[in-house]
Amino acid sequence: MITPAPASQQPQISPLDWAGDPEQCPKWIGYPTRAGLPAGLKWSGKGEVPAIGARVHIYMNDFGPATVRAYFYADGYLGVLCQLDTMPERLAQHGVTLGHFFGRELEPYTPGPAAPA
Repeated sequence: MITPAPASQQPQISPLDWAGDPEQCPKWIGYPTRAGLPAGLKWSGKGEVPAIGARVHIYMNDFGPATVRAYFYADGYLGVLCQLDTMPERLAQHGVTLGHFFGRELEPYTPGPAAPA
């Protein structure tokens, strides 16, 4: 009989682990508040950062409606971990339950000026 591997779990971490050195704060990990994240993170969206439990729409790849479950950061930007109302089958097959999204991905696409040649 083959025993399935246990599902990976988010590590149990505390903001006190990196209080003296924000560079040690793990990236891409979900946090229940923004208090444990490094200071000075940028939000790439035009609006306010949504609160935990807020309903949002993920325009990137037409993912659709979702609920904000946590915050994360990467490369100086703040992001939100969201639970999509309908997880795409290709992601659900891999056990994905939450998606990482930055502010810009929660807004309809508007092209910027063309880059110079």
